[in-house]
Amino acid sequence: MYRLFRQTLAFLTILPGQAGAEFNSQNLARMPGCFPLVGLVAGLISALLWLILGALNLPDSLKAILVVTGLLVLTRGFHLDGLADSADALLSHRSVLEKLQIFKDCHLGTFGVTAIVLDLLLKISLYATVMATPLALTAFILVPLWGRLSAAVVACSSRYARPSGGLSLNLVDGSGRDEMRLAVLTSVVLSIFGGWLSLVTVLWALLVGFVLNKVWTRALGGVTGDLLGATVELGEILSLGFFLALGSCF
Repeated sequence: MYRLFRQTLAFLTILPGQAGAEFNSQNLARMPGCFPLVGLVAGLISALLWLILGALNLPDSLKAILVVTGLLVLTRGFHLDGLADSADALLSHRSVLEKLQIFKDCHLGTFGVTAIVLDLLLKISLYATVMATPLALTAFILVPLWGRLSAAVVACSSRYARPSGGLSLNLVDGSGRDEMRLAVLTSVVLSIFGGWLSLVTVLWALLVGFVLNKVWTRALGGVTGDLLGATVELGEILSLGFFLALGSCF
């Protein structure tokens, strides 16, 4: 389990993982179960960065920009790139096969640029808002976990969309109920420490994953690696927004 976690960490972030790790079909198939743990690492790093920036007496908006930038560097913009490619493909008036080709195009279109801008603006705004609440530390730690739980749900409950295959083929087609149970159990146990608001948000993140899986499958007949990245980004935004809204009611 620890070895798999380190391999997943190396796959999804710039952090060093298992020495000599091979991203073979067996390893990739088991990785979705460790997505939330990788999210926890990202959350702890972003929380630490926020605490350090807090000592500098900077405006909340600037701190939010720096935290979001830190997360982008940590993940190499991996998920944001997936969101941009997904926007270009899914929002085009093309056939399914043509949309799948757009995913492989290295050029960025108007929809992709717009998706990146909106994603960053929403994240910065939400993080700046949560900084002024007692929920801040919990949010910084758990939001990346919730986003990756949504992605784990999609990976474990869908099939790969591209007939020719790709790096994420085994990640999607090889994972299943065991990996889903591990991802859910890990997320629930870790969210307990954030109180009942966090536990309710775990359920919300699960729902986001299932809904996005339906959306992706209806559009393409399955999912791709880019759509998993898009799910992480949307899962983080929707979970943080839900957590803030729920917290403001109580």
